[in-house]
Amino acid sequence: MSRQQFLRLNGFTRAKRIEMIDRVSEAINQAGAWITDFHLYSNILICINFQVPIVSLERLSAMLQETGLQLSQESLEQLMPANDLMLNEQELVGTLQITFVHNEPDLLRDVPAVPG
Repeated sequence: MSRQQFLRLNGFTRAKRIEMIDRVSEAINQAGAWITDFHLYSNILICINFQVPIVSLERLSAMLQETGLQLSQESLEQLMPANDLMLNEQELVGTLQITFVHNEPDLLRDVPAVPG
């Protein structure tokens, strides 16, 4: 079985948005991975793009779970360590989508008018 070349991780949380984003960012960094970009969709969802050495997948899994983020079973399976030693030199790119479960109203942002 060959390992996929792209990680698509999903999780949810009832924790406060800013606190969880900080915890997850720190967990990614401490696992030896790095954030390359992110997109915040209102106050309901964030999508974090990252890169991670394959040898750090198990640590990334543990660090993310320590934040209190509830990762999907499919996400946990993607974070299983590689058995092929040749893969240990490679890195994977991926996304982590976090859904924030809360009763807050949608976060509205003003969009400036485009001069015409």
